[in-house]
This record gives sequence, structure tokens and C-alpha cells, in this order.
Amino acid sequence: MKYTHYILNDAMHFEQFGIIAIPAAVVSMPVLVWFLGGAVLMDSGRYVKLQYLVFKREQHNVEYIKYILRSLDAPESKKNIQMLKAA
Repeated sequence: MKYTHYILNDAMHFEQFGIIAIPAAVVSMPVLVWFLGGAVLMDSGRYVKLQYLVFKREQHNVEYIKYILRSLDAPESKKNIQMLKAA
């Protein structure tokens, strides 16, 4: 959560504000919520893409293992696939 972490932790330093900042905070809170929503949306998209790439890499590895088993004339059983995954 790169963008969300930046908005919540790095961009906001509440100890620097005084009583004069209360009216500005009332106006800026909807803007901050809007930016936070966008950051959560972008981070969610990045997470989904990462999970998709991990899934595709796993599928590619399984297809490669099946190709190896076919070239060795070995049966493509679950046991053989799991054994080659562990190796």
C-alpha cells in the first residue's frame, strides 16, 4: 500500500498545526478523503495485478513441468508434478 501509506504517514504532520488550522482542516478533509480513496483504488489495482502475475508464473511453471514429464515419457500425475515443484 505505497500510496495509502504516503498519504496517511508521510504527508500529514499534525504536530505542526495550531488552532488556526481548524477551519482549513474542515475544508481540506473532503479533499484528503478523496485522495485517500484514489490511493486505495490504485493500491488495490496494483495488488490485483501482482496476484495475477504470481498466478500466471505458477501456471507457467506447472506447464513447464508437464512438458518435462512428457519429454521423459512419465505420467503427468499430481504426485510427479508436486515432486518436481519441490525440487
